[in-house]
Amino acid sequence: MAATSLPERRPARGAGRYLLRSLIFLAALVALAAVFQRPLTAAFLTNPYLNGTIAAAFLFGVLYTLKALQEALRDTRAADQAAGVVLKARRHELSLKQVNDTLLDGGGRPVSDFLHKVYRVISHGDAAATLPYLLDSLATRGDDRRALVRYLVGALVLLGLIGTFYGLLLTIAGVRDVIAGLSTDRAADTMALIASFKERLAAPLGGMGTSFSASLFGLMGALALGFMELQLFHAQNDHHAQLEALVVSDLVPLWQPVVTVTAQTETISPRHLAALLQATTDRLERVAATTEYLA
Repeated sequence: MAATSLPERRPARGAGRYLLRSLIFLAALVALAAVFQRPLTAAFLTNPYLNGTIAAAFLFGVLYTLKALQEALRDTRAADQAAGVVLKARRHELSLKQVNDTLLDGGGRPVSDFLHKVYRVISHGDAAATLPYLLDSLATRGDDRRALVRYLVGALVLLGLIGTFYGLLLTIAGVRDVIAGLSTDRAADTMALIASFKERLAAPLGGMGTSFSASLFGLMGALALGFMELQLFHAQNDHHAQLEALVVSDLVPLWQPVVTVTAQTETISPRHLAALLQATTDRLERVAATTEYLA
């Protein structure tokens, strides 16, 4: 009866929450763009090629980030299922062979591949030395996934600056042409002079439009994509903490005794146990800190 009284682990919903936040944020951006459709369209048409490049980079970053958030959500659900399988094993509802077949035969899925690596590390008796580095590799893979998003954020800022400087160059050239075209002849018709002045002002005003529109679209796109990258960071962080808790709290106690029994000629030294205990303590502290932050 005691084996059936183990508490259910609450499913992690961080990735779904952050995906929902991103979708709500994008919906708010679309609504805001619809409200200011006319001025935004006019600003976009001042330099459609450069502003179109900015819009294309922003849309690509949004789609990439949404895909990464969906992958994080799928991995979170897979980790929840793995935690449920381990809980059934602790309740003696599943045998160890059934647990291994379920967890390690994932058909190339990221969570199953990671758990397979964890099992190989524990089965070789290198948990204390290798397992911390394996867990740290989760954060490295998360950084690699977000590297493209961070690059696109910087690219949007750079494109906005390029448009700003290009527009300023056009403005300076237009002002120079206006000044050069001013007639100093007193007999010149005043109305003709004003008409010529108005025509020549079109170039510097167009340059200012290019400058301000590129800055607007570039900086706003970078700000929006940066917010989505932040949501992806939190989603991946929660998933990594979830996997660390699963490995340290459940899988190491589940698989470690099997290794001790099968490796009859191998004895565990006190130094090995101390290192494993220290690594386990560090991981539990990180998981507790993450859980407290989410609460």
